[in-house]
Amino acid sequence: MVNKLTLVLLSFISLSAQEKNINFIFDQNANSRSAIELMENDTIDIGDVIYNYQSQIEYALTWRSIAIETYEKFNKKEVLTAADLNYLNYAIEQYRKMREPLFQIISRYAPYTNKNVSIKINDKKPTQYSTKKSLWNKSIKEVISLNPNDQQGQAVIKQIKLALVFALLLYDNYLVAMAPFEENQKLRFVINELGVEPENRGYLADISESYTDSKKLRRLVSAINFNYQVAKWEDKNSDSPLLIDDADYFYLNQLISGSFSYREMLQMKEYDIKPSFKINRFNVISNKLYDRIKIINNNGTELVSKMFGNTAGMIVVRRGTMELLSDEEKSEIIHKMEPMDILLEKAPFRLTDYFIPGYWCHVGVWAGNENQLKALGVWDSLPKLYDIAVEKYGYTGPNFQNSIRSGRNIIESLRPGVQINTLQNFLNIDDLGVIRFTAQSDEDKKTYLINAFSQIGKNYDFSFNVESTDEIVCSELVYASFEDLVWDTKKQMGRYTISPDQVARKLITDTRFAPVLLYLNGKSIDGELKPVFNALLD
Repeated sequence: MVNKLTLVLLSFISLSAQEKNINFIFDQNANSRSAIELMENDTIDIGDVIYNYQSQIEYALTWRSIAIETYEKFNKKEVLTAADLNYLNYAIEQYRKMREPLFQIISRYAPYTNKNVSIKINDKKPTQYSTKKSLWNKSIKEVISLNPNDQQGQAVIKQIKLALVFALLLYDNYLVAMAPFEENQKLRFVINELGVEPENRGYLADISESYTDSKKLRRLVSAINFNYQVAKWEDKNSDSPLLIDDADYFYLNQLISGSFSYREMLQMKEYDIKPSFKINRFNVISNKLYDRIKIINNNGTELVSKMFGNTAGMIVVRRGTMELLSDEEKSEIIHKMEPMDILLEKAPFRLTDYFIPGYWCHVGVWAGNENQLKALGVWDSLPKLYDIAVEKYGYTGPNFQNSIRSGRNIIESLRPGVQINTLQNFLNIDDLGVIRFTAQSDEDKKTYLINAFSQIGKNYDFSFNVESTDEIVCSELVYASFEDLVWDTKKQMGRYTISPDQVARKLITDTRFAPVLLYLNGKSIDGELKPVFNALLD
């Protein structure tokens, strides 16, 4: 468990002068609620919560890379332009939209980390709970014993893990992406005082104080200690159905173990295998003039790079088998491809694709090579399309003609936005399928290609709404490019979505589509491909 000295140190992290009402209200609200009553009354399905919050989780993971790029860009400028200030306003609003839904779940399950709550793991007895009244101060102690093998015990464990996941996402994002703005005197002043809209002023200061609030940190440590208890049980019960069969549980564990903040706070000692809060990794310094936060490290840039690299490693737990293809096999794939071929991929090891329904998890469009684009009359349009991408969407990649010449033939929508990438970059997957719309004329193909190139630079659509135009998800790229085709869509949570499987289903519902090639687990499939394709969709 986190020792008493650590908790004493935590109490000095945030001076009382820094604490705002919002932190006090959060703590008071949690303390006023009973953890036992929460256990009894909260019947929400954690799987549904994870599914419904998937877009916020993905955006939180992606947001930090966007924030790092923004800081590096603005940090080099002596004077911020009006466009820069407008973007800062936009960025703050986007951060609010990302943070507040996550914070609601943290608040929902905060009573489990109240000081008067004791939670232990015990698989020898059914989950049970009781209250004890202190003889000294008449306070009520809530004692909870959770059995990971019964339904109620599993439900509470998942609730605490989910809240911990969301808290760690916010802590990671602050550490890697918000703290640099807080440390920069000019940018901090612009955001907190004069440079943004009134409703956004001071928001950076609010977030910084929330991040360093000692009571919130104590709750985070409490949740980490509990997760450590559970982890010890997991190590001894690796054959438990909870670990083997529960996909939601696996997902939560992957997100927790992949968090930089979690790994920094929880270090394992060889002589005494207990977690301890690694306070020496960062420290909070109050300054009356700047009221800023400094993250103490041998090299601040190294810390950010380490964190972001580890985050990427968490999202992808291994490399794809298709990366092992020989150069000859890759050349053979390229030789078979034609402009506007649709690429489908499966990467079961990629955490961010975990909740995409169906077999296929990603879609891309083959743009073709220079000769093919010239023959179709598209090549000369690329400079203008590139200028639009730069001016309208802030695209920072190489111009489209140079991209094609350097082997970037695949247009795809990834979490950082719509890009044009190489086949090698695309092949970090296990399975690859390619289908073709065989009824398109050269004029159709030209239109479709221009539509596809017009998507480059757009943001990723974390709402997965096919009716949005400024942001698109991977399968929406196909939907937007083949503008005159009718695609199978599904209404979910008030919006129409299209999944990679719904794109692939054209092989079944539309005879004008034909399979081109198929690789499963890195191996080429020969013979009649359509029955195999269709079987994957059943």
